[in-house]
Amino acid sequence: MEKLWKLVGSLVLLITIPVLARVPTIDDPEAFQGLSPEQIQAVKAGEVVILHKDQDSKAETQRFIQSAILFNQPIDVVWQLLHQTEKQHEYLPRLYKCELVERQANWDKVDFFIKVLFVNIDYRVKHNFADENYYMFWALDPDYPNDLKHLEGYYRLYKVDENHTLARYGTIFVLSGLIPKSIQEILTRQDLPVSLDAVKKRIDSNGTYTKPDFKKKK
Repeated sequence: MEKLWKLVGSLVLLITIPVLARVPTIDDPEAFQGLSPEQIQAVKAGEVVILHKDQDSKAETQRFIQSAILFNQPIDVVWQLLHQTEKQHEYLPRLYKCELVERQANWDKVDFFIKVLFVNIDYRVKHNFADENYYMFWALDPDYPNDLKHLEGYYRLYKVDENHTLARYGTIFVLSGLIPKSIQEILTRQDLPVSLDAVKKRIDSNGTYTKPDFKKKK
């Protein structure tokens, strides 16, 4: 009987011990998926690489513009800074204001205000955080009267070493149904390198970089 209770106790202990999630690394097949050897070298050299083809797309309507970025920070620092979604106006061009609406353990809602062609646009985004996988994704809040027609995006992080992190990024941004999607994609591709360069500066500086025209409220 004593041996039986010891066995039961051991099983209970195994059940109650939390299973630690494995940290994604650049050894994972998805880390450099879709990148040529030349593009991989460019990423490792610190360049922001934009892919010309959506590696996951199965339909024209679900076409993501994708990118790969190397951050000069540990994966947990990058993840913590990406959580600060309400501070994006401090460093992203075009974005002049963000307002946190609600924050829960694994998601938040933020209002964004941008200017495109002298037109003010506002929209609400729900960001979802899968902390155990270092994966975040976002989309428009359907309950808000958004000025955008469609928005989706994601970040996936991969540990390179103790001081570097690879990020895979993707986005779909549709401003209006009146503008052909091909034209909007061209505009997004033009803006994306500048925006992602600003993200890299922000994270590499451990959250201290701000865009030149940003003014803090007094």
